[in-house]
Amino acid sequence: MVEGDGFSGDENRVQLTELERDDLETAIGIERSNARFYAAMASLEHDETLASAYKRLSRVEAEHCSLFCKLLGETKPDDLAIPEGDAGGWCDAITESAAREQRAAEFYAEVVARATNARIIEVFSAVSAIERDHLEFDVLAARRAHCE
Repeated sequence: MVEGDGFSGDENRVQLTELERDDLETAIGIERSNARFYAAMASLEHDETLASAYKRLSRVEAEHCSLFCKLLGETKPDDLAIPEGDAGGWCDAITESAAREQRAAEFYAEVVARATNARIIEVFSAVSAIERDHLEFDVLAARRAHCE
């Protein structure tokens, strides 16, 4: 962790290739959708601990979206906390969560492999690792929810 006063904000003002711009737009869509899906999961009943955890995960994904928006020079969407979609039951929702996290981690790793901007490589590498951590969380959540 690094103290916030160690950053000027200039590190997110970068020259982007057209492909990097497209990748950031795709990433914003992924994180926006995930934040909203996890907000829907947070409203599922019968397990307050899981609901709370996915509410926090929704906030993490919203922060990722915000960072990608900063890199692109856009304002973040104002609907990130609004639940989207039918999360179904816990087991179906956790399965969907894992699929979302897998797609995100793989896409972000692809971005790292083709990016030319050091800041883009740094950010996508970090977020890809975080998404893989979310996959590990889904495994634990599935156990807690007694999913097979």
